[in-house]
Amino acid sequence: MRFNSYFLLVLILFSCQDKSIKKFEVSNAEVVDVSSKIIDLETQQLIASPLLAISGDYLFVTDLKASFEKGIHLFDKNSLVYLGSTGDLGEGPGQIGRYGEVSVTPNGKEFWIPDFEKIKMFKFDIDSVLMDENYLPTVSKPFAYDFFLSRFKFVSDSIALGTGLEVLSPSTFRTTLGRWNINSGEIAKFGEEHPSLIGERTNAYFDYSYKHNIMALAHINHDILTLYNADGTIKYHILGEKKFDNENRKLKFFGEVHIGDEWIITSYLGSEGFMLKENQPPKNLMSSKLLMFDLDGNLSKVIETGHELRYFVIDDENKRVLCYFLDREMPLGYFYYD
Repeated sequence: MRFNSYFLLVLILFSCQDKSIKKFEVSNAEVVDVSSKIIDLETQQLIASPLLAISGDYLFVTDLKASFEKGIHLFDKNSLVYLGSTGDLGEGPGQIGRYGEVSVTPNGKEFWIPDFEKIKMFKFDIDSVLMDENYLPTVSKPFAYDFFLSRFKFVSDSIALGTGLEVLSPSTFRTTLGRWNINSGEIAKFGEEHPSLIGERTNAYFDYSYKHNIMALAHINHDILTLYNADGTIKYHILGEKKFDNENRKLKFFGEVHIGDEWIITSYLGSEGFMLKENQPPKNLMSSKLLMFDLDGNLSKVIETGHELRYFVIDDENKRVLCYFLDREMPLGYFYYD
């Protein structure tokens, strides 16, 4: 009788476990060192802070600190040959004051980019960009100050999903999923959150997979990577060892996240994000590691690049990762992950 009661209790406890929770420990994963396998990506363009994106046959390199006339550069994704540049810097019509992240529409013919100085979204026609070096976008959409999408992907011709920034004060904000209707101009909160993050100051990177119809939020100041279904419901919470203990926001965890054909890849620090030295300003520390999760949220391996990673993107077709490094003589480079 006692045995049956004990067995029943174990069965109840097991059935009550939250199957949406996954856990990982970096120290237990296989480490693959690619530091000697990085191939330089040389460009004639002077690019100070390149943000990388891939869509269709194009590699987009957006220089977030551009000081020249144009800051959005297009390359052939496969050959990495330079094709042209666009996104004129300036205050005039069709010009951009401060670049955001490129997002290509599902038809692959246009891309949108936010201008955080003019508080507008600009739409570019890719064929026109490649045919006319003087091309300027004629379509723009304003966005609100109190809630707007900082990073986003289009899920249809009129709807984009991404990280919505909710302004709490002139110097603080929090991140949730957001939904932008291009036709109506409405940008609203979307989807669920982990209960421990509701109301907290948060910041996160976002990605959406057209192939798998899932999304990801990788939190910078909390040890949690959340995968979502396309309707905003939670698929998995992937929790690291620190979970929600942020130690006064000193710790940094996840960086950029990208959902590929087989892997979810994200950069990861997992320690204090700043180094302090006497009589010197704080140094921002960046990760040299990429974590590779399978699509079920299990940590498969850790890629050690040996260099500080700022931005990266997955090129699934060619089985490679393209990176922008902060401490390499040649900042742009790539390696094969297969």
